[in-house]
Amino acid sequence: MPAPLPDLRALGLEIARLRRDRGMSIERVAEIAEVHRKTIIQIEAGRVAARISTLHGIAHALGVPLTELVAPVCARHPKSVGTPAPLVEQL
Repeated sequence: MPAPLPDLRALGLEIARLRRDRGMSIERVAEIAEVHRKTIIQIEAGRVAARISTLHGIAHALGVPLTELVAPVCARHPKSVGTPAPLVEQL
């Protein structure tokens, strides 16, 4: 079964909410995250799927853990679709 598509709009709304709650401008978040302000605009609008490095920078700029930033996206996914294979084989 393929993974469900992320809800980019929910992610964008969460980023915008956190930014406004902190009284930060798009420009300030972009500066701290070291991305272009248009990137923040597109992410907040749910138009683009950001790279993990970009989301990490945004989380840092907003002062939240990355997991908190993406929580709205993850909350919409099924809890489990099976038991994942271990990453490293046990000896």
